[in-house]
Amino acid sequence: MEKSIYELIRSAVVDGVLPDGFSLPDEADSAPVKFAPGAFDGITIFHMGLDELDDEGRVKLGEALASASTGNRAETDALFFEWTKKHRALSMVDEIQNYVRDHKEELKIGYMYQSAKYMILHSAHVECVKIGLELLELFKGPMADVEEAVRLLGLCDEFTIFAVWNLRKWENGNEEIFDLVKKVHGWGRIHAVEFLEPDTEEIRRWLLTEGAENDVMPAYSALTVWEKCGAEELLKGKPTAEEYAAILRLVDGLLDEGPCPGLSRIENAESVLLRVLELAPDYIPTVDSCGTVLAMKRWAQKRKEPMTAVVTACDEALHLPACTEVIRDAVREGKALELAQELRLPFREDLLRNMRMDFSGHYADVRYLMNDGDYYAQEAMRLFREKLPLAEMKGDPVDDLCLGDEYKNHNMLQYMIQELDGRVLEGADFVRAGLESPVTRNRNRALKVLQAWVSAAQKPLSELAPPLFDVVRSLRDKEIRSAAREMAEALLAGKTEFSEED
Repeated sequence: MEKSIYELIRSAVVDGVLPDGFSLPDEADSAPVKFAPGAFDGITIFHMGLDELDDEGRVKLGEALASASTGNRAETDALFFEWTKKHRALSMVDEIQNYVRDHKEELKIGYMYQSAKYMILHSAHVECVKIGLELLELFKGPMADVEEAVRLLGLCDEFTIFAVWNLRKWENGNEEIFDLVKKVHGWGRIHAVEFLEPDTEEIRRWLLTEGAENDVMPAYSALTVWEKCGAEELLKGKPTAEEYAAILRLVDGLLDEGPCPGLSRIENAESVLLRVLELAPDYIPTVDSCGTVLAMKRWAQKRKEPMTAVVTACDEALHLPACTEVIRDAVREGKALELAQELRLPFREDLLRNMRMDFSGHYADVRYLMNDGDYYAQEAMRLFREKLPLAEMKGDPVDDLCLGDEYKNHNMLQYMIQELDGRVLEGADFVRAGLESPVTRNRNRALKVLQAWVSAAQKPLSELAPPLFDVVRSLRDKEIRSAAREMAEALLAGKTEFSEED
């Protein structure tokens, strides 16, 4: 008999938490992209929104919910599993409420509770366990026979939000959520933080120091944590070194508004940043804190109306002797290069030395060598030629959604190719290797370099670089990606001007 999801989790728990690397059985082995626990639901909530069910999906869901009211628990689990082959449990949250409201006279609540309990404890299907937890939300009063199961399931990021929806109804629900949020570190923590109320000093303190620290991206929780943890009140006084460091980490998350809104949602954002910077001289800087100050400067510069006072204060903070010393020390280890470049501190000799000693650890920083005159660019190209077996990296184009270690040299190659746009005919051997690479991004990037070269020289490729013209012609005949094939065709046709879409 197939082991239930609940049993898999219960047997994996060690000292009250799930071990790193714990994973659930994958019911979609053919899927090209594998999601981390809770990631698909998290992305849906934050970025896509819930899908509306079509008529067929709503009918099939109704049949499964009706079955849940009959007492036939195995049939109910099977019907829900069939429904989840096209839909996710998250999309039925409102549908359950609507169904119960519209059919309350005929529903047998006791049977529905037993069906929910059965799926929670015995289902071998991930989405069915979630549905069981959603059904459980309908019930009030003591549920001692499933409370421990809810707690255990919540330890897995895939189920945390569904567990939290139940925990918040319990008499000591906020304490339960606080206990759970400290035991999860991925999407589960992100969701639990949304529902955790800062009703004690202990919780507020934890939110400040750890609430936005997760294995996904701090930005997802930074704004929520900022609003709950009392950081602004602390800034009005004199935070401790630990509090100031935590505030800086939160600000760093707020500045990253890629995944979701952050600092721009704070009404007094400018005064907050200025206060953070005003306090900076009173604390010992780290590379991370200097990086946060640089991120503040970039954010303030990119505003529709740039915050010039913040930019000036950032420059002053970065030029503090303690900051420059920290950055100089980091540069010797091949770190803090963007900061060193911003402050115009010498660092390229250190980088070149580190790259020679540990190429695999520093190759991605080659852009800093390629953007500063000729000497370092030539040294960088010489080093890449020494480390990469360019002549042995040919291969037919492959479907490269997921590339393994056997393509690590091709990954390194791309970092050189992308720096060659402005160096007409320099590094032609890297461009050729890119054109002949099995990896799509290398072929695309090499073609983009050729576009830049012929556009700068105003000469067709056949005239500018006949050997590369022949390689592009060969590539066109075997290219499997239409976009790359079209770029090759344009170069072979003698084009010298290209739009953003080309």
